[in-house]
Amino acid sequence: MTKRILFIGDSITEGKIGVGYVDIIQYYFPKFQCKNYGRGGDTVSGVFTRLLKILKTHTEKYDIIVIEAGHNDFFLPYVKMKWKVTSIRKVTPLNKIKDLYDNGLRMISFHSKAKIIITTLSCLGEDVNSPINQKRRSVNAQIKEVGSKHRAYIADVSTHFDKILRKSISSYNLIDHPLNLVFDYFRSKRLNWVEKISKKRRLVLTIDGGHLNSKGAIIYAREISRIIEMLTREKMKS
Repeated sequence: MTKRILFIGDSITEGKIGVGYVDIIQYYFPKFQCKNYGRGGDTVSGVFTRLLKILKTHTEKYDIIVIEAGHNDFFLPYVKMKWKVTSIRKVTPLNKIKDLYDNGLRMISFHSKAKIIITTLSCLGEDVNSPINQKRRSVNAQIKEVGSKHRAYIADVSTHFDKILRKSISSYNLIDHPLNLVFDYFRSKRLNWVEKISKKRRLVLTIDGGHLNSKGAIIYAREISRIIEMLTREKMKS
């Protein structure tokens, strides 16, 4: 039987800016059916709301659900403060993200028997010592805690990102200007352009401090695939 994996998250999962990790996982597991429900700009609240709607209204039954959410709850307030943007999507206060994950995972268990994989937040700018990245590490600790409570599997990409970035010379903060998101979307149509952007900006794992280059995408794909392989082996034994 073909395994079905649902991926849901923000633009990092959607993969239209930079390199998408879901495509790499599909390449690793060609016999699996990978459904990508990433949506650029989505928040923790939006991701869980969409996921519950999918599980309630779609007829497909999924074996594994991969959730990546939280970057925009940091990034959107950053955009609003730095560029004085007045119209911006509502985000979850950082001290409430744990509660939202808790409620969301509880509701999912009522509608699906799928195994749950949660990713930690990779980076918000490649300066790991920045205030925003220090806050990210605090939220990641909460995500791990609530994930363990609900027996979800944690793809801890953040640990690998931080380890690599601490050894790098990159101090690049988040996106220079919101218009670069538009330009980078079109540049991302070709992989060699993505890598050129990353190299020009002297970045290691991203193209703009958040969206992934090929090295960053491979970390996501590797950590998630490791868990998928483990779950597949366990299923074969049972």
